[in-house]
Amino acid sequence: MNTLLEDFKYEQYGATTLADAVSIFFKEQITYGRIKGGAMLPTMGEIARKTGLSFYKARKVVERLVREGYAQSRPHTGTVVRFRNKNVLRGRVLIALPDVDTCRYYPVQMIVTMRRRLSEAGYAMSVVSFPLDRQGSLSRLKSELIRAVDLVIACRATPNVQMCLAESGVRHIFAFGDKPTVRDDSPWLRFSFGGSLNQFAVHCKNAGVKHVTQVCFEMDELCDASRVLAAKGIGSSRLTIPCPAEGRGLFYGIQYYACDMFATMPREDLPDLLLFWNAFAAQGALMGLIDRGVRIPEDVKVAALSNTGFGPVYTKPITRIEADPIEAGEKISDYALTVLETGRFPKPPTIEPQYIFGSTFPF
Repeated sequence: MNTLLEDFKYEQYGATTLADAVSIFFKEQITYGRIKGGAMLPTMGEIARKTGLSFYKARKVVERLVREGYAQSRPHTGTVVRFRNKNVLRGRVLIALPDVDTCRYYPVQMIVTMRRRLSEAGYAMSVVSFPLDRQGSLSRLKSELIRAVDLVIACRATPNVQMCLAESGVRHIFAFGDKPTVRDDSPWLRFSFGGSLNQFAVHCKNAGVKHVTQVCFEMDELCDASRVLAAKGIGSSRLTIPCPAEGRGLFYGIQYYACDMFATMPREDLPDLLLFWNAFAAQGALMGLIDRGVRIPEDVKVAALSNTGFGPVYTKPITRIEADPIEAGEKISDYALTVLETGRFPKPPTIEPQYIFGSTFPF
């Protein structure tokens, strides 16, 4: 067992903590069958020494394994791996996510939900990140595809990632992001904004809003509310934030440019309502507006949507359209299991984000 712990390596993906990574490591080893039913788990002290966890956190990991049915605590003996019919690995699923900046958009609840669903069905799940830069190297993704993979779930895949997956011959599905640009029969699980955008348009009409300015940046955009607004008699236009300069980092660069743009915009040019299709842009714009004394929502109303559907925590006061990460994880993993079990691509589900009314857009 001590030899097994030598294989543990911690690589942080989004909000995954060291304790979560250790717990996932043990679950995967049990699923793979490398830790057999009836075997003793390492002591809490051994886990702490080998992984870098504190003793307290190591104890929490063991308690989690017991609570979730992977192991059983025996007084005066230790913790024993339970005999489970699903310990035999049925296959491996690879989750491909954008790099560390973008991974903050994918809440840990979604990843954990997917891992739990797949693990319960006997599949191991691994996570690999890829650079959002379209010219970036995909060597890490390619190295993962060389290993035995039964299905890839690619979240917000760039054209380079799409091409890499198409050439690999490995079955894959896309989730979120822009519509795949590479000719491919693989399905695309996407957000359906119809209901929530209609709610937004109704609130705009009730609030007396005559015109909405949609703020986007110089990349392919996922949504456009103009038709829904027009159906309610509300006009709309688009305001574009330039792509960040090289070296600033994509999303923090968007935040910087949005702040600079709105800090210098003449007061008479401020629209009645700003609808941001990116939460980082909203964050930067709010900083620029508040710094110059613009009152929100008295002088300008603000609504925001992350174009991945999951808004970061700091957008909570903002009226927003946001998906539930646990529901998204359940729908994606259930669809993936259908593909794995049937070998076919049935019609994929859509994920309907919720319209959440916030203090930046009152009646």
